[in-house]
Amino acid sequence: MENIIELRDVWKIYDLGKIRIEVLRGINLEIKKKDFALILGPSGSGKSTLLNMVSCLDVPTEGKILLDGKDVSRLSEDDLAGVRGKKIGFVFQQFNLLPHLTALENVTLPTVFQGVTGEEREKRGKDLLVSVGLGERMNHRPAELSGGEKQRVAIARSLVNEPEIIVADEPTGNIDSKTGEVIMNILKDLNQKGRTVIVVTHDAELREFSNRVVKIKDGVIDE
Repeated sequence: MENIIELRDVWKIYDLGKIRIEVLRGINLEIKKKDFALILGPSGSGKSTLLNMVSCLDVPTEGKILLDGKDVSRLSEDDLAGVRGKKIGFVFQQFNLLPHLTALENVTLPTVFQGVTGEEREKRGKDLLVSVGLGERMNHRPAELSGGEKQRVAIARSLVNEPEIIVADEPTGNIDSKTGEVIMNILKDLNQKGRTVIVVTHDAELREFSNRVVKIKDGVIDE
Protein backbone atom coordinates (compact mmCIF):
# COMPACT_ATOMS: atom_id res chain seq x y z
CA MET A 1 0.00 0.00 0.00
CA GLU A 2 1.38 3.41 -0.95
CA ASN A 3 2.01 6.24 1.51
CA ILE A 4 -0.64 8.93 1.83
CA ILE A 5 1.43 11.02 4.29
CA GLU A 6 5.19 11.05 4.72
CA LEU A 7 7.33 13.14 7.06
CA ARG A 8 11.03 13.37 6.21
CA ASP A 9 13.41 14.60 8.90
CA VAL A 10 10.81 17.04 10.27
CA TRP A 11 11.85 19.51 12.94
CA LYS A 12 9.63 22.06 14.67
CA ILE A 13 11.61 24.65 16.58
CA TYR A 14 10.32 27.69 18.45
CA ASP A 15 12.92 30.43 18.83
CA LEU A 16 11.91 32.58 21.81
CA GLY A 17 14.81 34.97 21.93
CA LYS A 18 17.34 33.40 24.25
CA ILE A 19 15.33 30.19 24.45
CA ARG A 20 15.16 27.63 21.65
CA ILE A 21 12.54 24.92 22.05
CA GLU A 22 12.84 21.82 19.86
CA VAL A 23 9.35 20.32 19.95
CA LEU A 24 9.90 17.82 17.10
CA ARG A 25 13.40 16.54 16.44
CA GLY A 26 14.03 14.84 13.13
CA ILE A 27 10.74 12.97 12.74
CA ASN A 28 10.51 10.36 9.99
CA LEU A 29 7.07 8.85 9.60
CA GLU A 30 5.10 7.08 6.88
CA ILE A 31 1.32 6.63 7.01
CA LYS A 32 -0.13 4.39 4.34
CA LYS A 33 -3.51 4.67 2.68
CA LYS A 34 -6.23 2.96 4.73
CA ASP A 35 -4.07 2.89 7.88
CA PHE A 36 -5.72 3.36 11.26
CA ALA A 37 -2.77 5.01 12.99
CA LEU A 38 -2.69 5.86 16.68
CA ILE A 39 -0.20 8.57 17.66
CA LEU A 40 0.38 7.89 21.33
CA GLY A 41 2.27 10.01 23.83
CA PRO A 42 2.04 11.79 27.19
CA SER A 43 1.42 15.50 27.67
CA GLY A 44 4.39 17.50 26.39
CA SER A 45 5.67 14.70 24.15
CA GLY A 46 5.11 16.65 20.93
CA LYS A 47 2.09 14.65 19.75
CA SER A 48 -0.12 17.73 19.21
CA THR A 49 2.61 19.38 17.15
CA LEU A 50 3.00 16.14 15.19
CA LEU A 51 -0.76 16.17 14.60
CA ASN A 52 -0.43 19.69 13.18
CA MET A 53 2.22 18.43 10.77
CA VAL A 54 0.39 15.35 9.46
CA SER A 55 -2.85 17.32 9.06
CA CYS A 56 -1.31 20.34 7.29
CA LEU A 57 -2.33 22.72 10.08
CA ASP A 58 1.28 23.88 10.36
CA VAL A 59 4.56 23.64 8.45
CA PRO A 60 7.90 22.40 9.77
CA THR A 61 10.92 24.54 10.61
CA GLU A 62 13.03 21.99 8.73
CA GLY A 63 12.25 18.88 6.70
CA LYS A 64 9.51 17.89 4.27
CA ILE A 65 5.89 16.78 4.49
CA LEU A 66 4.54 14.83 1.53
CA LEU A 67 0.82 14.40 0.96
CA ASP A 68 0.07 11.93 -1.83
CA GLY A 69 3.70 12.31 -2.87
CA LYS A 70 3.55 16.12 -3.17
CA ASP A 71 5.63 18.37 -0.90
CA VAL A 72 3.23 20.60 1.04
CA SER A 73 5.71 21.83 3.63
CA ARG A 74 6.35 25.15 1.89
CA LEU A 75 2.86 26.02 0.77
CA SER A 76 1.25 29.34 1.71
CA GLU A 77 -1.46 29.32 4.36
CA ASP A 78 -4.14 29.83 1.70
CA ASP A 79 -2.86 26.87 -0.31
CA LEU A 80 -2.62 24.73 2.84
CA ALA A 81 -6.21 25.62 3.71
CA GLY A 82 -7.25 24.46 0.25
CA VAL A 83 -5.47 21.14 0.73
CA ARG A 84 -7.07 20.61 4.14
CA GLY A 85 -10.53 21.44 2.85
CA LYS A 86 -10.36 18.81 0.12
CA LYS A 87 -8.27 16.02 1.65
CA ILE A 88 -8.60 16.07 5.46
CA GLY A 89 -11.50 15.96 7.92
CA PHE A 90 -10.97 16.99 11.54
CA VAL A 91 -12.48 15.76 14.82
CA PHE A 92 -11.49 17.76 17.90
CA GLN A 93 -11.61 17.01 21.62
CA GLN A 94 -13.59 20.21 22.28
CA PHE A 95 -16.06 19.44 19.43
CA ASN A 96 -15.75 23.02 18.05
CA LEU A 97 -19.44 23.24 17.17
CA LEU A 98 -21.03 26.68 16.67
CA PRO A 99 -23.65 27.06 19.42
CA HIS A 100 -26.17 29.06 17.39
CA LEU A 101 -26.31 26.50 14.56
CA THR A 102 -28.26 23.24 14.51
CA ALA A 103 -26.48 19.90 14.20
CA LEU A 104 -27.31 19.84 10.49
CA GLU A 105 -26.03 23.39 9.96
CA ASN A 106 -22.81 22.59 11.83
CA VAL A 107 -22.24 19.51 9.69
CA THR A 108 -22.82 21.29 6.38
CA LEU A 109 -20.85 24.45 7.18
CA PRO A 110 -17.52 23.23 5.66
CA THR A 111 -19.23 22.65 2.30
CA VAL A 112 -19.91 26.38 1.95
CA PHE A 113 -16.18 26.97 1.41
CA GLN A 114 -15.97 24.21 -1.22
CA GLY A 115 -18.76 25.55 -3.41
CA VAL A 116 -21.22 22.70 -2.80
CA THR A 117 -24.79 23.59 -3.82
CA GLY A 118 -27.50 24.01 -1.19
CA GLU A 119 -29.46 20.91 -2.20
CA GLU A 120 -26.38 18.67 -2.26
CA ARG A 121 -25.14 20.24 0.97
CA GLU A 122 -28.34 19.37 2.84
CA LYS A 123 -28.46 15.85 1.41
CA ARG A 124 -24.90 15.12 2.51
CA GLY A 125 -25.52 16.53 5.99
CA LYS A 126 -28.71 14.55 6.56
CA ASP A 127 -27.23 11.31 5.25
CA LEU A 128 -24.18 11.68 7.49
CA LEU A 129 -26.19 12.46 10.61
CA VAL A 130 -28.34 9.39 9.96
CA SER A 131 -25.17 7.31 9.49
CA VAL A 132 -23.90 8.30 12.97
CA GLY A 133 -27.28 7.66 14.61
CA LEU A 134 -28.48 11.27 14.87
CA GLY A 135 -31.29 11.27 12.34
CA GLU A 136 -33.73 12.44 15.00
CA ARG A 137 -31.42 15.13 16.40
CA MET A 138 -30.36 17.07 13.32
CA ASN A 139 -32.38 20.19 14.20
CA HIS A 140 -31.05 20.36 17.78
CA ARG A 141 -28.42 22.89 18.78
CA PRO A 142 -25.24 21.84 20.64
CA ALA A 143 -26.62 22.86 24.05
CA GLU A 144 -29.38 20.28 23.55
CA LEU A 145 -26.96 17.43 22.79
CA SER A 146 -24.91 15.16 25.05
CA GLY A 147 -21.11 15.02 24.80
CA GLY A 148 -21.25 11.84 22.76
CA GLU A 149 -23.86 13.30 20.41
CA LYS A 150 -21.71 16.40 19.91
CA GLN A 151 -18.74 14.22 19.01
CA ARG A 152 -20.86 12.29 16.51
CA VAL A 153 -21.91 15.61 14.94
CA ALA A 154 -18.21 16.49 14.75
CA ILE A 155 -17.47 13.19 12.99
CA ALA A 156 -20.28 13.80 10.51
CA ARG A 157 -18.92 17.31 9.89
CA SER A 158 -15.44 15.87 9.27
CA LEU A 159 -16.87 13.68 6.48
CA VAL A 160 -19.03 16.21 4.68
CA ASN A 161 -16.40 17.20 2.10
CA GLU A 162 -15.66 13.51 1.46
CA PRO A 163 -11.99 13.60 2.56
CA GLU A 164 -9.58 10.69 2.25
CA ILE A 165 -8.09 11.29 5.70
CA ILE A 166 -9.78 11.69 9.09
CA VAL A 167 -7.66 13.22 11.86
CA ALA A 168 -9.02 13.00 15.41
CA ASP A 169 -7.39 14.86 18.32
CA GLU A 170 -8.21 13.14 21.65
CA PRO A 171 -11.70 12.23 20.34
CA THR A 172 -12.65 10.44 23.58
CA GLY A 173 -11.19 13.04 25.93
CA ASN A 174 -14.44 14.80 26.89
CA ILE A 175 -16.80 11.83 27.03
CA ASP A 176 -17.27 8.79 29.27
CA SER A 177 -15.56 5.50 28.42
CA LYS A 178 -18.69 3.77 27.12
CA THR A 179 -19.48 6.62 24.74
CA GLY A 180 -15.81 6.77 23.82
CA GLU A 181 -15.99 3.18 22.65
CA VAL A 182 -18.95 4.08 20.43
CA ILE A 183 -16.96 6.95 18.89
CA MET A 184 -13.92 4.76 18.28
CA ASN A 185 -16.08 2.09 16.65
CA ILE A 186 -17.49 4.72 14.28
CA LEU A 187 -13.94 5.71 13.34
CA LYS A 188 -12.99 2.05 12.94
CA ASP A 189 -15.94 1.50 10.63
CA LEU A 190 -14.90 4.49 8.52
CA ASN A 191 -11.41 3.01 8.29
CA GLN A 192 -12.78 -0.35 7.19
CA LYS A 193 -14.71 1.45 4.45
CA GLY A 194 -11.46 2.80 3.05
CA ARG A 195 -10.56 6.00 4.84
CA THR A 196 -7.20 6.68 6.44
CA VAL A 197 -7.75 7.48 10.13
CA ILE A 198 -5.19 9.14 12.41
CA VAL A 199 -6.00 9.43 16.13
CA VAL A 200 -3.81 11.41 18.51
CA THR A 201 -4.22 10.40 22.16
CA HIS A 202 -2.56 9.79 25.52
CA ASP A 203 -4.88 6.80 26.12
CA ALA A 204 -3.02 3.54 25.45
CA GLU A 205 -6.27 1.55 25.69
CA LEU A 206 -7.34 2.92 22.29
CA ARG A 207 -4.58 0.96 20.57
CA GLU A 208 -6.95 -2.01 20.13
CA PHE A 209 -8.80 -0.04 17.45
CA SER A 210 -5.71 0.69 15.34
CA ASN A 211 -3.49 -1.33 13.04
CA ARG A 212 -0.52 0.93 13.72
CA VAL A 213 0.77 2.59 16.89
CA VAL A 214 3.26 5.47 16.69
CA LYS A 215 4.76 6.36 20.05
CA ILE A 216 6.27 9.79 20.52
CA LYS A 217 8.33 10.96 23.47
CA ASP A 218 10.38 14.13 23.88
CA GLY A 219 9.83 15.04 20.24
CA VAL A 220 11.12 11.82 18.70
CA ILE A 221 9.38 8.67 17.43
CA ASP A 222 9.74 5.58 19.58
CA GLU A 223 7.79 2.81 17.80
